[in-house]
Amino acid sequence: MSAYLAKLKKHFNRVKVVHRLPGRLRLSIPLLERLPSEWLRYKTDLVAIIKRQQGIENIELSVVTGRVLIHYDPRQISQTQVLQWMRRVAIMLLEGYAQNPFDSKREIAPFLKRMHSQSRLWL
Repeated sequence: MSAYLAKLKKHFNRVKVVHRLPGRLRLSIPLLERLPSEWLRYKTDLVAIIKRQQGIENIELSVVTGRVLIHYDPRQISQTQVLQWMRRVAIMLLEGYAQNPFDSKREIAPFLKRMHSQSRLWL
């Protein structure tokens, strides 16, 4: 894995729980503030990948604040499992990119679509 991807993984490990209530979790993910602007168009695709996990009902991402608000059903998934899933998604996206890096903005959408179809295997 490239040094850049290792650095991204390290940043994702800095995820902090800012606030928690049963069924609601607000995270601080500094990495979101560093996303290239062209990735912002694909926020919906990223949310769809995260929502693949049963029990996750809604996701709100803010790249301005670096915060993520997750609504989940605590009867189906625990807070710990939500956090584990978020880390797993990040790692799988980073590793997917490492295996098939792309240089063009036009390649972002096909990459995320591949990751979305593969995400059912991550469960």
